[in-house]
Order: sequence, then C-alpha cells, then structure tokens
Amino acid sequence: MQTLYLMRHGQTEYNVQHILQGRCDSPLTSEGIAQARRTAAWLREHAEHVELTCTSPLGRARQTLDLVREE
Repeated sequence: MQTLYLMRHGQTEYNVQHILQGRCDSPLTSEGIAQARRTAAWLREHAEHVELTCTSPLGRARQTLDLVREE
C-alpha cells in the first residue's frame, strides 16, 4: 500500500510578520529551517521509502524540500 505525505513549507519571514504571501516569496527563518530538519528526522523514523517528491516552484517550498532531502 502506498502512503502520501503532505508537508507545508517551513516558517518564513512573512509568516512572522503576519503578511499574507500568496505567490510572493519570503525566505525561511531559522525556525523554518529547523522545522524542515525535524520533518526529515520524522520521515527517517516513520517512512520506509520515499519514492517521489515534488513541490511548488516557490522558493520557500523548494528550500524546505531541499533541506528535507539533504537530511
């Protein structure tokens, strides 16, 4: 049986400032980077094999997934 994992991007500067981002981009905060790394650790513990990953073209989403993949 296949499992689908959905993940939101890590916290961004706009999130902290309560600014709606929409298609605008904002860099990840240090907390957002830490969130991505915690997600990677969770996946290592709970997901046997991740076959495919995909993301939106927005920088915050790509950066989050890149950090997860690196871990």
